[in-house]
This record gives sequence, C-alpha cells and structure tokens, in this order.
Amino acid sequence: MKKIILATTVFATTISLQALSFDDVKDKVKSSIKDFKKFRHPSDMSAKEVVETMSMGVLSTELITKAFKQALKIGVNKAVDTLGKKGGFMDNAAVRIPLPPPFSQMESMIRAAGGGDMIDEFILSMNRAAARAAPQTAGIFVTSIEDMSFNDAADILMMDGSPATDYFKRHTREDLKKLITPIIIKEMKTNQVYKYYDAVKKVADPMMKSFAKMTNFMGMAEKLHIKKYIPQDGVNIEEYVTDHTIDAIYFMIGQSEKMIRTNPVHQTTAELRKVFGKVMP
Repeated sequence: MKKIILATTVFATTISLQALSFDDVKDKVKSSIKDFKKFRHPSDMSAKEVVETMSMGVLSTELITKAFKQALKIGVNKAVDTLGKKGGFMDNAAVRIPLPPPFSQMESMIRAAGGGDMIDEFILSMNRAAARAAPQTAGIFVTSIEDMSFNDAADILMMDGSPATDYFKRHTREDLKKLITPIIIKEMKTNQVYKYYDAVKKVADPMMKSFAKMTNFMGMAEKLHIKKYIPQDGVNIEEYVTDHTIDAIYFMIGQSEKMIRTNPVHQTTAELRKVFGKVMP
C-alpha cells in the first residue's frame, strides 16, 4: 500500500511537470518522497515541519502570527462589547467579581450583624466599575497585540484550547495592568466602590479583632510563621478589581479563540480560514 501511494504521488507530480527538465522533475520527486516520509514519522518532526507538511507549505510563521493577532483582536472586541454592557460582569457567573478576602471568609457573620445590604452594594459597585472600565481598555489591548511577536508560532498553533490567548496573557499581563489600573480607579470612584468598601470594613474590623482576641489567632499565626500571609487591613481593592477585570477580558478572548479555532463560521477572514481551516481539526 505504501509503495502504491508513493508511486501515485510521484506519477501525479511528474505528469503535472512534463514541461520541466529531467533534473527539475527529479528534484520534485525527491521533495515528494521527503514529504511522504514526514507524514509517516510525525513524531520525528518539529511543530513547524508538521505545519508546513500538512499545509503543503502554504502556512508560514508570518501568516500564522497574523492570524493569531486577528483572532485576538476579534476576541478583544467581543470581550469588551459583552462585558461593557449593563450587567456584563454581575450577570455572568464566570467573570463576576466576588467579595474579596478577608470579608469573604466573614460574609455570614457580617450579614448576620445586619451588613447584608452593604455587602450586596459593595459587590455590585465593583462589578459596575469593571463593566464601565472594560470598553476603555480595548485600545490598550489591541496595541499590545499589534506590538508583540509570537515566538514558536507553529508550536502555539498545534496546541489545544486557547494557546494564543495564554501566550498573550503571559507576555503582556504586567504591562497591561499598569496601563489599565488608572482606568479602573477612576471608575471605582465614580461607582462608589471605596464608599462601600469602607462601610463593610468598619463592620468587619471589630469582628476580626474580637475573633483574634478570643482565640489568640494572631499569636498562634506568629508562632507558626504565617502571620505575614494573613490580611491585616483588608485587600488592596484597586489591585483586586483590576486583576479581576483583566482576567475577565482574557477569559472572554480565550473563549473567542476556541470558537475561531474549531468553528469555520467564526473564521471570518482569509488568514483565519487559511491557518485554522488548514491545520485545526
């Protein structure tokens, strides 16, 4: 069977190249045999060789990188459009910003003490701030995508899930965080996040001090050398909301990438169809 396939491949190649010289045809035959062997032993090939062989040389690193950037930009636009709507964070359990520590560990006690409404307003204010901030970050994300280079693009293409998004996240998160934090802080002020944070903190602080005094909790923590890991004054609320906002956008970009990689309906450009339609299952 192997010989038949090989002979057919060689014959088809030579027939289509009758006008070429014998040496040209010979080179084409050698190339066909080389590619055939690659198909028979994919474990010996690099990701780049697999991609090039499977796509018959159509896919290049430059084309794959261009498709990645297109996919990520599409993901950004969909993410900020979805998250920026009313309830974009609050009504989506996958991205909703929860009550931060240490309040989350004390939620039932705070609610029992009559602080339930404050907790609800605090959570709502954080999610509203994130929803208002998300659309303002689109340009920052798109610029970061345009400026970055994808090393080992073929390896990323051959991975499952949303590897381009994961790669983008690893290489841009800290820089994006610095640029986006001022936007988050502005919206936190507009949506009274600090007001509700302080209100919840006033209710929670006496409980924490009472609990610590009764159980000598901090003393035990110090003996166990874990005191430095226990929040004393609550969470850094700006960092907390910023991190959750960025994570939500990355999450939505990743969901979009998965659809582009697996569903032809979402491959809306020639580059996306060439790259993901050729190699992805």
